Amino acid sequence: MNKKGLLIINLIILFIIVLSGCQEQKATTTGKKFENITLESDVVELVDASLKFNEDNNVKLRVDVEYLFRNIAGREITITITVEFYDKNNKLLSTEGPKYITLLKDYTETSILGANIISYSGENASEVDHVKIIAVEQ
Repeated sequence: MNKKGLLIINLIILFIIVLSGCQEQKATTTGKKFENITLESDVVELVDASLKFNEDNNVKLRVDVEYLFRNIAGREITITITVEFYDKNNKLLSTEGPKYITLLKDYTETSILGANIISYSGENASEVDHVKIIAVEQ
């Protein structure tokens, strides 16, 4: 085979490799799993979420739920957020909140602020295993 033929074959292979990288699907936030956190909402999706356990001598004193939302309603919305705290047997320990957030159309939160944290420091804080964030439009 001559040099011109090899060059054309190499360019075709390179072109195919470049295009195959473009076929990769981006993960959507609706498919993300946040450890021990679920969301119940029709108007927002979770961009990020975490549970932070504040301990003293290995005893959980307070549990902070931090969250960031993306507005998927297609319009400006004001939402009320509450968090339900459950133990490992799925027994409801407490419902905390509410917090209120207004999100512009298609807006995605990028910073954790006071409205993005709900805490539970009750007598059963050491038993918290998982939480459910509930975000409903006002």
